[in-house]
Amino acid sequence: MVVRFGVIGLGDFGERHVQALRAIRDVEVVAVCSRSRNRAEEVARLYGVKKWYTDREKIVRDEEIDAVTVATADDDHVEPVILAAEAGKPILLEKPIATTLEDADVIISAVKRHGVIFMVGHVLRFDRRYRLLKKMREEGETGKIGSMYARRLGRRRAADIYLNRVSPPVQTGVHDIDIMRWICGREVSQVSGFAARRLNYRFPDVFWTIMKFTDNELGIVENGFLLSDNYPHFIDSMFSLISEKITAHIHTPGEFFTVYGTRGVDKPDVTYWPRMDGYAEGALRDELDYFAKCVITGEQPQLIPIEDAKRALEIALKAMESAEKGATMTL
Repeated sequence: MVVRFGVIGLGDFGERHVQALRAIRDVEVVAVCSRSRNRAEEVARLYGVKKWYTDREKIVRDEEIDAVTVATADDDHVEPVILAAEAGKPILLEKPIATTLEDADVIISAVKRHGVIFMVGHVLRFDRRYRLLKKMREEGETGKIGSMYARRLGRRRAADIYLNRVSPPVQTGVHDIDIMRWICGREVSQVSGFAARRLNYRFPDVFWTIMKFTDNELGIVENGFLLSDNYPHFIDSMFSLISEKITAHIHTPGEFFTVYGTRGVDKPDVTYWPRMDGYAEGALRDELDYFAKCVITGEQPQLIPIEDAKRALEIALKAMESAEKGATMTL
């Protein structure tokens, strides 16, 4: 069986979806959709996709499409998901599930009411390094976890894209909030948030989320958009885990692969979506491949339960509330 996909939302990440889907066996991208006619035509022409749309309802009603991925803006997830659910189409939605708990509940209600296969794309769960840490914890190789620390910082030009629409803990922090819960296997009981503002946006450009888990594990997530635009990678990120038996560090994709050229220093991504011959490989492809297999088998994805996606959002929002109120929040 070939799973025929439509891709809704054609910003940078929507285009990566097209690249990654094209690299998967028994998957075909048959249509793309953007509210911009020029962008829809451009992506369709660039990747040889035979159909393009500017109307979201038309793409989800296309009988040639078996499933859709939604990579619209963070605060624009509700409409495309509801339309796809009403059309009975399986949906992979880019993280975060939404930017408010109310919107998350609307999305969850729609996919459950219509019984469609649904998954939120928390791509770190497909990164083999994090998967190995989880396996080690489950098999007792870590012993009790003491603390986890994650940093995920973006360039300043990305602040223009995000910080008037969505806060750092919701936009990027949910990656690491989710992965800490997943690896630790515990629930967050308390959360504190701390914000600093150096740029003039609706949301703070520097943010720290500090979590306490139910067995007294600690988790710290640092997010922001203050990196120089000349920084040689699209993010600066790392993850550390300290436990009774091990100390583990995960560094930015490309951290140990550096290219010095006429245009300066570059650290190409070799983990999440490295582009090879027009296709995207890595964790994003693995995530979409897993989802496509769920569509074929008709089974709901088990690797990223919908409740986990909502919980990560809830913790991120509690961190923002904590920063605003200057108080620790209980979950």
